[in-house]
Parts: sequence; C-alpha cells; structure tokens
Amino acid sequence: MTTELTVVERAAIALGADEGEKQLIALATKYTDITDIKNPAGRTQCHAAAMELGNARINVDKTGKAAREDANAFQKAVIAEVARRVAIIKPEEDRLLAIRDTWDAEREREKEAKAAAEKARVDAIREKIAGMQAIPSMLVGKSSETIAAAIESLEAVEITLDTHQEFAGEGEMAKIAALDKLREMWVAQAAVELAAAEAARQAESDRLERERVAEANRAEAKRLADLAAAMEVEAQLARDRQALADKQAREKREAAEAEQRTANERAAAAMREQQVEHEARMAAERAELARQQAEIAVARAEQERIERERQEAIEAEARRKREAEEAAAHAEAERIAETERVEAQRIAEAATAEAGRREREAAAEVERAALEAEVARLHALHFAHDGLGMLEDVMNEIVRPIGQECCGRPGSECCGCPEPIFHTIDSLATELNKWRDELIQRRAEQKEAA
Repeated sequence: MTTELTVVERAAIALGADEGEKQLIALATKYTDITDIKNPAGRTQCHAAAMELGNARINVDKTGKAAREDANAFQKAVIAEVARRVAIIKPEEDRLLAIRDTWDAEREREKEAKAAAEKARVDAIREKIAGMQAIPSMLVGKSSETIAAAIESLEAVEITLDTHQEFAGEGEMAKIAALDKLREMWVAQAAVELAAAEAARQAESDRLERERVAEANRAEAKRLADLAAAMEVEAQLARDRQALADKQAREKREAAEAEQRTANERAAAAMREQQVEHEARMAAERAELARQQAEIAVARAEQERIERERQEAIEAEARRKREAEEAAAHAEAERIAETERVEAQRIAEAATAEAGRREREAAAEVERAALEAEVARLHALHFAHDGLGMLEDVMNEIVRPIGQECCGRPGSECCGCPEPIFHTIDSLATELNKWRDELIQRRAEQKEAA
C-alpha cells in the first residue's frame, strides 16, 4: 500500500488538516439557535456571530492564498526543471527521429516505385486486352478476306500466365469474344459480298438482254427499211411502166393523127381511164405503205415501253436490295457500338469500385496508425498501475477491428459490424478521455480509502 499523500490530502494539511476543519464545523453549528431578531440585543448578538464566522472565513482564505503562492512557486520550479531535463535528451530524440523519418521516406519511395511498376505492368496487359477488344470495330466495313486474316492472326495469339499473368482469364474471355464478333462479321460480310456478286451477275445478264433486244430492234428496223426500199422500187417500176405506156400512146396518137377524130377521142378517153386507174392504184399503194409504217411505229413504241418498264423494275429492285443491305450494315454497326459501349461502361464501373475499395483500405490504414499513436500517447501519461492494464485492454479491443469492411459512414450512421469501430479520431479521443477521468477518480477514491 502506498503512503504518498494525494493532492486533496496535501491541500487539507496546508489549511490545517483535521483540527482546522473540526473547528470550522463547530463554528458553523455554534449559532444555529439564532433564527430571528426580536430586540436590539438580539441584533447585536446576530451581528457578532456573523463577524466571528466572517473572520474565520477570512483566515481560511489567507491560509489558502499563502498555500497557493507556495504551490505556484513550486510549479514554476518544476516547469523550469522539466525544461532543463528535456533539453538534455531533446537533441538526441530529434536526431533519432530524423534517422527514422529518413528510413520511412526511403520505404515510401520504394513503395511508390513498386506501385508505379505494378501499374505499368497492369496497364500493358490491359492495353493488350483492349487491343484485342478493339479489333472488330476496326474491321467494320472491311472485306471478308481481311476479316478472315484477322481471325487467323487473333487465333494465333497465345493467352498464358506468362503473357497476361492474373489477367489471363480476362484476356482469354476478351479473345473469345473478339473471335466470336469477327466470325459474325465474316459471315455477314461474306453474305454481302455474295449478294454483290449476284447483283453484278444479274446486271451483266440484264445488259446482255438489253443488247439482244436492241439487236432485235435493229433487225426489225432493217427489215422495215428493206420493205420500204422494195416498195419504192415497185413504185419506180410502175412509174417506168407508165412512162413507157405514155410514150407508146403518144406514138400511136401521132401515127393515128390521120385517123378519124372519133377514134382519137376514144383513144384519148381510154387513156384518161387508164390514168385514173393508175392514180387510184398508186394512191392505194401509198396508203398501204403508210398503214404498215404506222403499225411498225406502234410496235416499236410498245417494245420501247416494255423495255423501259422492265429496266425501271430492275433498277428499283437493285435499289431496294442496296438500301436493305445498307440498313442491315448500319444496324450491325450500331449493335457492335452499343455492345462495346456497355462493355466499356462495365470496365469503368469495375475500375471505379476497385479504386473505392483501395481508397477505403488506405483510409482504414491511416485511421489504424492514428489510433495506435493515441494508444502510445496514453501510455506516456504514466497513470497509476491500478487501471492502466484495463485501459490498455479496452484500447486494444477498440483498435483491433479498425480496417474491417463496413459501410464507410461515420459514427452512428455506420451499417453495424460485429465489433465496435470508431470511425474518427475525435470520437475515440472522447471515449479515451472519459475512461482516463474515471481511472483518475477511482485511483483517488482508492487512496482515500487506504
């Protein structure tokens, strides 16, 4: 059991210890019978009692003031002695702390260098995976031969633990996904190229058909021209026959001038009738020729209309196919772009979640270091041994769960964990100060009891 006097005990001794306190207690109860004043003598008695109590109070204040002055002088002497002794060890402490800080800084630089190397390694692997994922979008619109070559090159890429390390699984999935996209693109592009070849073949067939129709039209036109030339020859022969007949008639008329006028008139009449018949026959021939030419023109116009409508139908079908192919290609490009956007968003969200997790771990590490520093500070206070062990156990119980996963919200907003967690240094300091005050009070009570 310790015999060291407490602060309260020392204060009591400075003010007269137990004897002085007993006198004050006796004086405080000496005049309890005075309850009211009935005459001047009673007033004088009450005033004298109050003055006696006042003088006792003034004496206590004077004694306390003298004790405080002595205590203040002692406090100043203690402070000066503390400063002198601290000056003895402070330079060595500063030197050791500088050595420690230099070592810590070197470890931090090494840690940062390792982190940078790790980031460069991860970025390189990520870049390889991103390169494989970008191959399909780079080959949109390329030929099936180019896509097939890309598929062959990508299939030759090896995804191993040596090349992709912990991202080998992700790299293999990216490779498989890229190959699936490339194979789909190859099938679609091959179909487009086959359709284009078919369209080219159809166009060539249409061209040959147009040339055949044009040749048939030229042959028909030649036939009609030959028919018109034959009819012209026939008309010329008729005119020649008419000219010969006119000449013969004229010769007969000249030879028969001497014949009777009646015979000349009959011959003239016969000649007029023959001329009328000839003109009527020529008019009929000209009308037939015009009718045939009109039929030829109508047939030609009908053939041109049919050919024009067929050509327009062919061009409309080719335009429809081309628009359908362009729409399909556009839809496929949008689907690929949407798939890549969703994948990029997923990767970004995963990276954000990973960064948040690492940030929480770093914050927990900082909080753990701060708590351990608080524990060391309490050890340095040198409280009595009667409560320090319990306080240390409690502080260890507080420090131990720091760093566990939780919701990350401060104080009472925490999601709740199986062990209590102090999220801030202020809340911990408040609790530790409360427990320190309780230990000091308990120590004082134990000493008083002793």
